[in-house]
Amino acid sequence: MRLSRAKLRISVAVILSFCAIFVSKTKAQDPSKDYVNKQMPMVHMSGLLRLVETFPIPTEGYMDHLAYDLSKQHLFLSAENNKEIVVIDMKAGKVIHETKVGGNPRKPFFDSNTDTLWVDLGDNTVVAINGSTFEVTKTIELTGGKNAAGRDPDNAAFDAAKGLYYVAVRTRTEGSKEGSIEIVDTKAGKLVGSIKMMGQEPAGIALDAGANRLYAGMGDVVNGESTVKVVDLAKRAVIAEWSTAGGPQPHVAGLDVANHRLFMGSRLGGGHNVDPGKLVIINTDTGKVIQTLDATGGGDEIFFDAPSKRIYFSGSTGTLAVFHEDDPDHFRLLGKVPTGAIAKSGIWIPELKRYYAAVPKHLVQLLPTTQYGIRDWITEEARIMVFEEMP
Repeated sequence: MRLSRAKLRISVAVILSFCAIFVSKTKAQDPSKDYVNKQMPMVHMSGLLRLVETFPIPTEGYMDHLAYDLSKQHLFLSAENNKEIVVIDMKAGKVIHETKVGGNPRKPFFDSNTDTLWVDLGDNTVVAINGSTFEVTKTIELTGGKNAAGRDPDNAAFDAAKGLYYVAVRTRTEGSKEGSIEIVDTKAGKLVGSIKMMGQEPAGIALDAGANRLYAGMGDVVNGESTVKVVDLAKRAVIAEWSTAGGPQPHVAGLDVANHRLFMGSRLGGGHNVDPGKLVIINTDTGKVIQTLDATGGGDEIFFDAPSKRIYFSGSTGTLAVFHEDDPDHFRLLGKVPTGAIAKSGIWIPELKRYYAAVPKHLVQLLPTTQYGIRDWITEEARIMVFEEMP
């Protein structure tokens, strides 16, 4: 039986339609073909952050904290070992400038009101860097002067409204209790105060500008415990001392201001690579410890994201621990996102919902034992890993 040309054309069209439907369904049912949405295994393990970009940075050794200029999409990295600030164009994903600063840079803060980056250095000074030219425009000596013996600025906090930069200075002299919080007036460009902490190591500090308080986790260990010292910024004096029970040697701090919760990141044993660390949650109304949870080791950063109720806890043992605040008295670990070996530093940018992890240059041992009489190692260059939030 012969088909007319018209009927033949209709039959072919029907067959092609069925084929198209079949192919479409097959593609939809085959995840391996979904190239656009395919994710790395680490994302499936955590379901918390998605790796979106990685790019190299020209640094050697450890790096410290970061800051950012949102308007220009610039990221400022404290290349501690290189004694420089590395400027990164976040949009282009590349380094655009390196500013030598003389000392080891630690905790930078960017003041958008004056287009200035402020950062404390290991030589007991604070410098100001122009946010457009990236040149050092001011150097301020802290108590004791530049290169004062045994004095080592580390962590810091910034009150953008008042233009006050608070620097935690620890002492390297054994048995010394000369640790202090130095106060730099960035508007006047000078040191305006020094608060004695009666301890050796004021480490992680958090500023509660509304309450006019500063919380300083003390790295000192006395009878197996450490404390948080509460500083009244109007009086410029310590007014209370709270235990960090279950989490000695706090090194990093964060705040949930609305719910009056202080987060302290503890380094058990004090080192970068001691695992696990501890997350200690304290009620700032009572000074009591609410909860203590295992965290990643070598804690170096804590960021609280109020909209998602997540706490990002960065450590130097290769992971970023993510916790959730179910309510002000109950917290839990959601999971850990692999970053990179000894990647202790990073920054959460809430406006972008992105986390930038700074991974130092390091060796990777491919095999745990010798093979053919040699050990197999590779060198992984320093890099920035960019993650974005997943619901």
